[in-house]
Formats: sequence, structure tokens, C-alpha cells
Amino acid sequence: MVVKLKTTEASETWRSVMTAFTRVNAVLAEEMEAETDVSLEWYGILLMLSQAEGGAMRASDVADQMGLSRSGTTRLIDRLERGGLVERRSCGTDRRGTFVALTPQGEETFKKAGRMHLRGIDEHVGSHLTPDEMADLRRILTKLAAGVEGEALALLGRSIDAS
Repeated sequence: MVVKLKTTEASETWRSVMTAFTRVNAVLAEEMEAETDVSLEWYGILLMLSQAEGGAMRASDVADQMGLSRSGTTRLIDRLERGGLVERRSCGTDRRGTFVALTPQGEETFKKAGRMHLRGIDEHVGSHLTPDEMADLRRILTKLAAGVEGEALALLGRSIDAS
């Protein structure tokens, strides 16, 4: 049995965004793991740490930016640490706080994965859109993200606090 729902222009647009994201993300994730043994989730953390002031972030800030629970982030950081990609550092101003930083191996892994990831994005996104289309899409998605930013951050904060 097929269930029909009345759709709107917004719902059809959103379905297109989600379909494109899901397909491209699946290909990028597969390529990342095959070529670097790094998941996209790991890469996201390595990227954040590479751009953090001083090359380190509080573990709680990593959780907040990833939209993950504290316990889920701890497990993820544990795996990255076992892989030699990150290290934990104590926080001088807060004995309960822990910083997470890239190791030299983590920096090299990030650089290799980053080059591969950018190549994949160019291939799977850039090759299908003109420069003008990419600029339009970026502008539109940035506008959409800004429009729901406060609401989304509040929801993320609630889901993180609940876990």
C-alpha cells in the first residue's frame, strides 16, 4: 500500500536537499574510510581540532559542536586516542575540564584525509554544478541555516543535556 501525502514546494525542496546530502555523504564516507581508515565523524573532530585556537578544545565543546552527547563524544575521543590521533590534556583552570588536541600523527592523518576529502567534494559536488550554481546553493543554504540557527542550537543543547 502506498501512502500519499500532500506535499508543498518547501517539502519537495527539502527532500531534494536531503537526498543529495545523503547520497554525496555516503560516497564521501566510503571513499574516506577506504583511502584513509578515518570515518567522516573522526574527520570532523580532526578538522575542528586543527582549526581550534592553540590546536586544542575542551571535550565538552567538541560534544557541543558535533551535536553529540558527552558520553558519545568521550567514546569517540577514546577511539581517536587509541588510534594515536589525539591526546587529552588537563585544563589548568578547571581540574574537571579536559582538553583534546591533535597529535603529530593526527595532524598528518588530517592533512591526508583533508586532501582526499576536498578531492571527493570537488568530484561529487563541484563537477555537477557550475560556479554560479555553487555560489547560489551556498547562499541559499547559509540563509536557511541562519534562519533556524537559534531554534536548532536550543534543540541541540536540550538533546545534549538529556544524555
